[in-house]
Amino acid sequence: MFCNRILGTTHHGTYKKVVDVPLLREELTARSVRCIARDGVEIEIELYEDLQEGDIVAETEQNVYAIKVFVPKKQHEAEVPRMNKSYL
Repeated sequence: MFCNRILGTTHHGTYKKVVDVPLLREELTARSVRCIARDGVEIEIELYEDLQEGDIVAETEQNVYAIKVFVPKKQHEAEVPRMNKSYL
């Protein structure tokens, strides 16, 4: 699918099923982005304005595709194994 304008926002409600399009916060200001929605549909976004969470970028008969800010989980440092203390 191709998006060259914002079709609306989910904040005002919609009667269709909303499918999330995960983007990193840095990608919200990018002018050209390719991403994959949660249902596997590839979406190419070419906009000259910044995106916000909830913006609808594509629409089908059953679904609307809306931006969702994706925050990756932090990688925890390898935990140091605990050493058993031995008392004399």
